[in-house]
Amino acid sequence: MSEAPAGQSDGAFSDWLHAHRDRVRGERDALLGVERRWSWTRLASFAAAVWVWYPLRDRLAPAAIAALALLVLFAFAVRRHVRARRARQFDDRRLLIIDEARRRCGGVPVVVRASRLIDDDCGSALDLPPIIDDGPTWRLTGQERDDLDLFADPVGLFGLLNRTSTLFGARRLADALTHSLLTAAAIAARQAAVRGLEERPAERIALMAALAELRSLDALLTSFARAVDAAEPLGHRVTIYLIRGWGAASAVAVLVMAVLAAGGAYGAVYAAIGLLLVNMALFGGWRARLERALHHWRNTGPAARALADVSARGRDLLPSYGSLGSLRSAFAEVVRPHRLPTVARRLGWTEAGGMFHALCNVVFFYDLHVAQSILGRIVPHREAFLKALSAMAELELLASLACFAVESRGGGPVCFPAIGDGQGIDIEDGRHPLLEPAEVVPNGIRLDPRLHLWIITGSNMAGKSTFLRMVCTNVVLAQMGSAVTARRMAWSPVRLVTDLRARDDLARHESYFLAEVRQLKRMIVPPGGEPRILGAIDEPFRGTNSAEQVAAGVAVVEHLMELPHFYLLATHERELTRLADGVRGANCHFQENLSAEGMTFDYRLRPGRAESRNALRVLEREAYPQEVIERARQWIAERGA
Repeated sequence: MSEAPAGQSDGAFSDWLHAHRDRVRGERDALLGVERRWSWTRLASFAAAVWVWYPLRDRLAPAAIAALALLVLFAFAVRRHVRARRARQFDDRRLLIIDEARRRCGGVPVVVRASRLIDDDCGSALDLPPIIDDGPTWRLTGQERDDLDLFADPVGLFGLLNRTSTLFGARRLADALTHSLLTAAAIAARQAAVRGLEERPAERIALMAALAELRSLDALLTSFARAVDAAEPLGHRVTIYLIRGWGAASAVAVLVMAVLAAGGAYGAVYAAIGLLLVNMALFGGWRARLERALHHWRNTGPAARALADVSARGRDLLPSYGSLGSLRSAFAEVVRPHRLPTVARRLGWTEAGGMFHALCNVVFFYDLHVAQSILGRIVPHREAFLKALSAMAELELLASLACFAVESRGGGPVCFPAIGDGQGIDIEDGRHPLLEPAEVVPNGIRLDPRLHLWIITGSNMAGKSTFLRMVCTNVVLAQMGSAVTARRMAWSPVRLVTDLRARDDLARHESYFLAEVRQLKRMIVPPGGEPRILGAIDEPFRGTNSAEQVAAGVAVVEHLMELPHFYLLATHERELTRLADGVRGANCHFQENLSAEGMTFDYRLRPGRAESRNALRVLEREAYPQEVIERARQWIAERGA
């Protein structure tokens, strides 16, 4: 099995990013000039349309023609000014995305967006239709999430990956992080999609810039999504058409009556009043229904317009094949004529209010026309709208993983792992992505069905726990379709179970030891089915006396060696190392180095078991009383420990 190397080097990407920033900045500055010119044009044309009446006050017809021409120019200038402003704002967001990428270049473990998923009500009750089938997944429990710092502060794995702009995208990323893919086909498909975005940096930045418009619109986007999900027809189509027709006829009739009244036919006033009273009665019967229909749509126009922009850019910029092609199809479907772009414009009509709005409702049933113009486009195409939201969230997941792949490369080797046909885990020069690149010492591992258990020993602070987390974290990344921080990785999917940090739980009446016993049981009596378990254990049974700790540890290791799964076990107990027979289990160790400056570590994993200890030297370094240290050494000498 061989690795699938990730794209361009970090230096090449950094150079490209710098050049791309200069290009975008030049475009933004040019657009800023265009925006200013159209701003002055609209101001001047409107002022001229008002002023022209003064010199032509004695010639009504020429004044009206000139004012009308200037107002047409004003309307044209407004449209062009708005277009230039939106283009300039888009370039501002592109520069923002570029600056965020520059902060992460070189594999620096910093949080660009949020380090944890915000737990609020936005979108929590909305079940979006999936765009891409993940197949079976393995859900990581709270134990794995805590052990591997998935949502830790200030920097966890989620925070390192997160480049999303919406809560929908953040939830999709968190879901992918905590639900490991278990089939080679699903992993390969997501890898291909991530690499497709990684290899198109300009398009990726443009898509992320479009998404960035939604960063302050989460509540509105959620309201829009819920309104789409709950949308229902106003009533029978024929009834709606008849009432809308009556409203249109009423508007014409009221206008005619107003003209007649202005000409002296005052009887038209009474006719108009009678018509309006009839309309008030008709509208009163629909008022509550229309209020319910329009309530969730109000103020959602900005979110709908931003989603329409994301969908249009997704249709234009994404390739037409693979998983990205599925996203492109979902976006293309929703931006077809008379769908999302039209709805986004119509939503502005829901914000009307005041006396004029009430009058329009009485004259021609304004709210009925608005509600029908929205619901008539939403209800028949509800699935397309919801799939666009789902595609948006999926795009944010894939873009986050693509950013991680390209931006992590400067901190050391990065690769897309190869999915093996057989069973095993093979990592060469793996490193932990949450560590500063300058501090990382890479290490490797090779587990297969024959040699499937490693017992890792070494002094305190030598690197045992970090090694376990490095392996497990890269497995989590691999099984979410991401690049991994290793020179080479080949593996077959596994179900990950960890016991690296045991904690007591007063609410569940669990002592430290009981909590650990229950966590370890998940590996000792693993759930049935495929694929194999990868279990990681750090110092088993720490919460009991030393004699029973050793006895239980020996029994557990002997049991694990008989199981067909993969295990990594870190320990200080030498009794456990005697169980590694070199066939099913192997010993590996970290060691410390003593020098004139004191105790140092090289963090290199070596074969064999550790032969040194450093606990008392650590006490010495931390300035424990000398009599305490001497008594501890005497106790060891007396017992030959």
